[in-house]
Amino acid sequence: MLNASPPGPGDTAGAGALVLRGGRVIDPASGTDGVADVVIAGGRIAAVGPGAGDQPAPGAGGPDATVIDCAGLVVTPGLIDLHAHVFPGLGEFCVEPDRAGVKTAVPTVVDGGTSGVATFTLARNWLDASGPATRVLAFMDPCQLYLATGDFICHKLRIADDERNLDLDSTAAALAAHEDVVVGFKVRATHTGDDTHSPFLSGAQQVAGDKPVMVHLGRFPHTPTITNEALLTTLRGGDVITHAFRAGGGQLDPETGAVTPEFADAVDRGVRLDVGHSGTDFRYRTARRLFEAGYLPHSISTDLNVYNVDDPVGSLPRTMSKIWALDVDLPAVVAMATTGPAASIGRQDELGSLAVGRSAEVSVLRIEDGPVELSDGHETITADRQLVPVGCVRAGRWLPVDALVPA
Repeated sequence: MLNASPPGPGDTAGAGALVLRGGRVIDPASGTDGVADVVIAGGRIAAVGPGAGDQPAPGAGGPDATVIDCAGLVVTPGLIDLHAHVFPGLGEFCVEPDRAGVKTAVPTVVDGGTSGVATFTLARNWLDASGPATRVLAFMDPCQLYLATGDFICHKLRIADDERNLDLDSTAAALAAHEDVVVGFKVRATHTGDDTHSPFLSGAQQVAGDKPVMVHLGRFPHTPTITNEALLTTLRGGDVITHAFRAGGGQLDPETGAVTPEFADAVDRGVRLDVGHSGTDFRYRTARRLFEAGYLPHSISTDLNVYNVDDPVGSLPRTMSKIWALDVDLPAVVAMATTGPAASIGRQDELGSLAVGRSAEVSVLRIEDGPVELSDGHETITADRQLVPVGCVRAGRWLPVDALVPA
C-alpha cells in the first residue's frame, strides 16, 4: 500500500543528484544552523555541508546535479504535521493530503483520528487509489465506528460513548494489520457514567503498547468526557495532548492563572504537548502564560480540515510562524515541526533529520518580512515576519510549491 514507507507515490529513488545550494540549513537533530548545501542522490541524503554540492563524488553533486538555489532561504528536515485530517474518502471533514502536505512544503502528514477501526482499510484503499505525493501516517480511533465530521455525528448518535463500540481484540488486529502507517491511537476520552474513567482511553492504552495515545484536551458536544484532572492523571509518558494551548483545558487555574498540579505532573511524566491549532483550539493568551511558565510545545500541528484550511490555520508553516511570533527562536520552532513530532510517533530514526543515508525528506521555506497579521481565530497579532513555503523534497523528488499550487 502507498504512503507506508519510502519510496511512495511520486518518489524518485535512484534519480540523479539534486543539490539544495546555499540555504540556511537548520537541522536541530545535529545542531546544524548555518549556510550549507544539502546533496541528495538516489532519493537519499548524500551530504550536508558548506560546498558539499561541489564535490565530484559520483551521484553526490558536481556538474551533473540539478541545483536549486536556496540562497536566503531556510532549509530544514522534512516538516511533519502531527495532527491533520486527510482522509477525504471518508466524508466532508478532510482536506486532500497534498493540500496539507507537499503543497505547503510539508512532506509528512499524520491524520489525527479521522477513522475508527472498521473504516480504516477503506481509508487506506482511498489513499492507494488517489496516490498523494505526501507521506500519510495516521492515529486511529480505537472504536469500531468513528468518523470525524463537522457535525460530530458519532457524538450526536452517542456511539462515541457506547462501550459496545469498543472491541479491543479487533482494535489490536487492526493495529497489527496497519502497523506500517498507524503510529498510535487518537482517543476521544468519553465516559459511560464515571467521569474519572474512560474505557476508550484505558482500552487504547492497553492495546497501544509503546505507541502513543493522542487525546483532545477539551470537551465534545453531545457526549460526556472525563474531567480534565482525570484525563491528565491517566496519561502515560509518551502520550500526546493535542490542543494543549487552548483556553479552558485544565492547564491553568482559572482563579490564579498558575499551572495546575495535574498538568505539571503530566509533563513531568513525559506527556507531550502538541499545538493542534484548529479553528478554535489554540489561544495566544494561553500559550503566552504557559510559555512564560516554561511549558513549550513538543510539536506544532494544524488540525487542518475543511473548516479552518483557509482561515485561521492555512498551513503548518503559518502555524509555526505564530509560535515564532511568541518569541520562540527559529531553531526551536523548526525542532517542534521536525524532531519533536518524529519522536512523538517513534519515527526519529527515519524522519526529522538530515542525516546522511536517510530518505530525502527536506523542506524549504522563505522568511517574509512583515508586518503580517496572524490570527488564532480569536485574537490577531501583528508579527515582524512569517515563514512561507517554497517547496520540499519528498524521497528525492523536488516539489516546488509554485508548480503545485496555481497562483
